[in-house]
Amino acid sequence: MADAKVAFVTGAASGFGRALSTRLVEKGWKVALLDINEQAGQELEKTLGPSAKFFAADVASYTSQSNAFLSAFGHFGRLDALIANAGIVDRFSFYLLSHRPDSVDKLPPAPDTTATDIDYKGVLYGAYLAVHFMRFNPPSVSGKTYTPKILATASCAGVAPHPALPEYSGAKSAVVGFVRAVAGVLKEKEGIAITAVCPGLSPTAVLPDFVTGAVGDTLLTPVTEVVKVFEKYLGEEGNKYAGHVGLVMETEETLENVEGFKFGEEKVGAGVYEAAMEPIFGALHGVESGLDVKGWF
Repeated sequence: MADAKVAFVTGAASGFGRALSTRLVEKGWKVALLDINEQAGQELEKTLGPSAKFFAADVASYTSQSNAFLSAFGHFGRLDALIANAGIVDRFSFYLLSHRPDSVDKLPPAPDTTATDIDYKGVLYGAYLAVHFMRFNPPSVSGKTYTPKILATASCAGVAPHPALPEYSGAKSAVVGFVRAVAGVLKEKEGIAITAVCPGLSPTAVLPDFVTGAVGDTLLTPVTEVVKVFEKYLGEEGNKYAGHVGLVMETEETLENVEGFKFGEEKVGAGVYEAAMEPIFGALHGVESGLDVKGWF
């Protein structure tokens, strides 16, 4: 199709990225699959057929991500939507609960801040590159116009930070703040609509099986529900959501700017946060939190 829209999806080989890439191809898009996992990315390319092409990318590296963008743009010839989706959770315990030395000069090891590098810097790099490449989109053959989109996968933890995942919460909060900060200028100067989607806990590779079991199916957000919100933002009506943050929790969605959002007021999210607290905290930090979090969220 001469006028097929093109999306670049980071973290495309699994979870939300895989589901979104699959859905976009079904809807007639062409998709650049960006992921650090080359085997999974190449297998997905084969599954999706000629409308998809895999490009190896470490989004935490500007050089790696920019090279992947350049190759993808060279292959597809345009960029209509970036879905900056790659993400992981904390890889170190911030609280130092197992590091209690007998001397002040026995410093803790340097923290592994890969989650910040991927979850926040990867989004910033991607959005920065998207602005550049979108300026070089050729005119539509049919004359139809489409407002280019940048969609960032944030998290409910970016709206209501979770004590068990302090670095992840900080990085996703940064994504929410970044989207709100740049949305007005991007819309005014570039005609680009940028939004963020904040899913609840979903059964993806980011979420360990023991957490899924502790939370239970009724409190998990189905991946299909998250994909539906991305589809709304990518649609022609998505332009009006520029700068908004869409919350997707427990099969409910709020396509509104959720600044000042509190889970208790909206009656969504509290159950899953409370249920996930100790399983995640114990796995990451080695002990129980000792907190009574009921009513926190």
